Amino acid sequence: MAEKLRVVVIGTGNIGGIVCRCIQGREDMELVGVWAHKETAGHLIGTDAGLLDGYEPCGITITGDEEDIFALAPDCAIMVINVRDPRAAMAVNGEWYAKLLTRGINVVTPSVGDLLWPKGAVSPEFVAAMQAAGEAGGASIYMNGQEPGYAESQAFLLASCSNTIKRLTISEMYNYSTAPVKQELSLPYGFGEPMEYTCMFEDPSMLDMIWGITVRHIANYLGYEIERMESTYEKRTTDHVIPVGWGTIEPGEVAAIRMRTSGYINGREAIVLEHVNRMEQGIEPDWPMTDRVGQIRVTVEGDPNLQADMNVSVPEHPEELSYEGYVLTGMRLMNAIPEVVAAKPGIVTVHDIAMPKPSAVFRSDMTSFAHKVCAVKR
Repeated sequence: MAEKLRVVVIGTGNIGGIVCRCIQGREDMELVGVWAHKETAGHLIGTDAGLLDGYEPCGITITGDEEDIFALAPDCAIMVINVRDPRAAMAVNGEWYAKLLTRGINVVTPSVGDLLWPKGAVSPEFVAAMQAAGEAGGASIYMNGQEPGYAESQAFLLASCSNTIKRLTISEMYNYSTAPVKQELSLPYGFGEPMEYTCMFEDPSMLDMIWGITVRHIANYLGYEIERMESTYEKRTTDHVIPVGWGTIEPGEVAAIRMRTSGYINGREAIVLEHVNRMEQGIEPDWPMTDRVGQIRVTVEGDPNLQADMNVSVPEHPEELSYEGYVLTGMRLMNAIPEVVAAKPGIVTVHDIAMPKPSAVFRSDMTSFAHKVCAVKR
C-alpha cells in the first residue's frame, strides 16, 4: 500500500471540524495537524481535533501557532478559515496560501472564487501572486466546493447532452432555517433583519465577485465570452414568527431572498446563477420552488430541454441540511487531495485533474452520524 499523504487542517469551524472526522479511516491520507485562530477559537487550542465533530479523540492536538503547522511539512493543507466578507477573505486566505505554497505545501480550499477559473478572475494580481507562490515552492492550490464548484460540473454534464441552448440556469434552493449562527446569514443575505437593513449581497459587485466567475467559466467552457453581466437581489419579510436555528425570525424581518447573476451572449440572457433561499418553505411561492429543503438544480432550455436536481439531505431529516451541505463541500476538497498533490505547481482547476473520488468509501454503512457541527436537538 502506498504511503499515506500527510494532511493538516487550517480552521476549526463547521467544515474544519467535519473534515477532521471524515479523514479518519481513509487509506490514502492521515491527519497530522490542526490550527485554530487564537482570537476566535482560542478555547479549542490544546484540545483533541477528533472532538470538533465527534465524541472520540483522534490523537491530534489543536495548535494556535502556525509555525507548528509548517514544521510538520505536510503534503497538503485543507484551508477552511471562515471569513464572511469575500474581500477580506481574499486578503486573509491569500496570506496563508502564500505561506503554505512557498513552503512546498499543497492547498485545497473552498475560498476565493478567482482560483476556480483564473482566466476570469476579478483580481488578476491575486491570481498571479498565487501562481508565483506555487511555482516557487513546487506546490499546487485547488479551489472548489458546492457552488462555485460542484454546480459547474453538473452544468458541464448537461451541456454535453445538448444540441443548442437558449438558457442554462443553476438554481440553489436551500432552506437555511437550521443555521445555528445568525451572523452567518444576516451579514451577507439579510436574514433576520428588518427590510431597511442593507446586507452585503445587495451590492451587485459582490454578487459578481463571488458568482460571476461561475457564469464566465461556463461561457468559456462552451466557447463563448460574456458580453455583459447583470446582478439583482430581492428580499421578502415574514408576517409571523419563524423558529430557526439561532432562535426566531420575527414578523417584519427578512425570511426569503432571491439573487440572480446572469451573463448575456448574442444579446440575450444565456447563463444564470440564482439563489432562492428561504427560512420557511411557503414564503414567496411565485419564486422557484422545490419540495426538498436543499437542492441544486441545473436547467437547460434548448434542444433538448433538460433538468438535473441534486438534493442535499433526505425528507425524513430536513434538520440535517446545514450539516450535510458542509460535508458535501468538505468532501469536494478532501477527495481531490491526491490529484492536487500530484498536479503541476501553481493553480489547479477541474480541467487539470481527474474527477475526485473518495477512499475506502464502503468502510461504513452509516447514513447518519452523532455529529456536533450544526447538531439539532430532536
